[in-house]
Amino acid sequence: MNIKWTSISLLFILAVSLLYGCSGEESWKPSETFTHDHLTLYGVEGTFGMVKVNGEADEPAFPVGQGRQYDLFFLGDSKEFGGATYTMMATHQGTEEAVQLYEGEIANNRSGAKLFLDEAGLWKISVTVDERPFASFIVEVDEK
Repeated sequence: MNIKWTSISLLFILAVSLLYGCSGEESWKPSETFTHDHLTLYGVEGTFGMVKVNGEADEPAFPVGQGRQYDLFFLGDSKEFGGATYTMMATHQGTEEAVQLYEGEIANNRSGAKLFLDEAGLWKISVTVDERPFASFIVEVDEK
């Protein structure tokens, strides 16, 4: 009888673990900002960061329906990205709409990009470098 209860307990623990581990739900909350060279960046610390460089000082970092210029930083001490190409895609949480934000070339581990997101809410930004996944993070797009 002892073996039966042990087997049942193990099966129960395994089933619960699978249910929680395979729920498929992604945490949709804005990613934390971080500081690099005295700038507050959005992205993934140590990997990729971006900062808005134009627009109004009192507006959100990602204003809905407003195209803005951003400086992009491809971070990491041991990586040189000169000449590599990158693509930025964004997916809206509510509508699951996916749009290509920008495609360009990296020079001296930096680039610039003009981005436009047309709907308020949370957006997951995914960055690929030379067609390989590089970084992804979530930003909030707000009304002015």
